[in-house]
Amino acid sequence: MAPKPAPTNGQKRKAPEGNETSSLARKRQKTQVVRTIPSQSTDAALSVTGELDVASFVKAREYEINALEKSMQNSRHELTTRAFQQVPRNMRRRTASHNVKKVPRRLRRRAEREVSDTIRAEDECVG
Repeated sequence: MAPKPAPTNGQKRKAPEGNETSSLARKRQKTQVVRTIPSQSTDAALSVTGELDVASFVKAREYEINALEKSMQNSRHELTTRAFQQVPRNMRRRTASHNVKKVPRRLRRRAEREVSDTIRAEDECVG
């Protein structure tokens, strides 16, 4: 392999190019994608004369309610951080992932739930 040329403007790393995105930009994009909720326009429920077709209007609202519930589930699973990530850096320990008592009290209940969820998920994968 040939060595990469060093940046010339005094930077340790070269600046990201246009097609590459930073991790912050990727996270922001992921957040926006998860938070979008698809919807349908109400124009389909109206006829040319302006009368409301109740069946299509209800179907459109049903679609929007289902989309809202689905997006709430997606955002709950996609955008969360673990309880162990909320612990201050100087308190993080490997044992905290195995011993919930090493986590501060304000995060213990959440950490217990996460540990039990991961144990349950591991059991489902194995058995």
